[in-house]
Amino acid sequence: MNIEELQSSLDKIRAWRKLELSQARSLAERHSSAAELPYLCRAWTLMIYAHCDQALKLVAKSYLEYLSDHPRHDYNYKTVWLTFFGKEAIRRGSDSRFSICRDDSEEVHALVLSNISGKEIFDRGNFSYQQLRFFSEWIMQSKFDHRSFKAFCGTLKEKRDGIAHGEEVLIQNVSDCIAWHDPAVELLDALVDTTMDVAVSH
Repeated sequence: MNIEELQSSLDKIRAWRKLELSQARSLAERHSSAAELPYLCRAWTLMIYAHCDQALKLVAKSYLEYLSDHPRHDYNYKTVWLTFFGKEAIRRGSDSRFSICRDDSEEVHALVLSNISGKEIFDRGNFSYQQLRFFSEWIMQSKFDHRSFKAFCGTLKEKRDGIAHGEEVLIQNVSDCIAWHDPAVELLDALVDTTMDVAVSH
């Protein structure tokens, strides 16, 4: 994957999500039925959460695909490997997996990226501030400002979990959702822009 392909991949990840979130907002803002508006707002909230979750994972996967073709000299391959596999590899792993923890060759770097890009890694966990912090600092190793999204992540996850578990969550007005909608759009833009900055500068 070259830099143009990375940009195209990230743009696709971001663009349709922003469009769908915009459509959800427009639908809720135009709807006049007081009985149906809370349902639309809850559905909108779930959509915001789902798009943040998948966008984070897909941006990271695209970056790792780019990184596998364009190695980064300041990328800490060993640390990210140990984060996922270190304890198991050091204590109980095969010789080949154990050697990856010790070696620091280009071949091992490729194996590390291949292993952490697997479906089982990216399917672990759901969107939260801790997940955002982990992906930005440990996987992408970027200067993404995750702290500025801490409150957003926390309140969005709390509301999403309540809705998903069938609890009586009161989200009745468009203004309730805009509090998550606008930061979600900012998050999508920041993820893409920061990832491209890292790719271009290394």
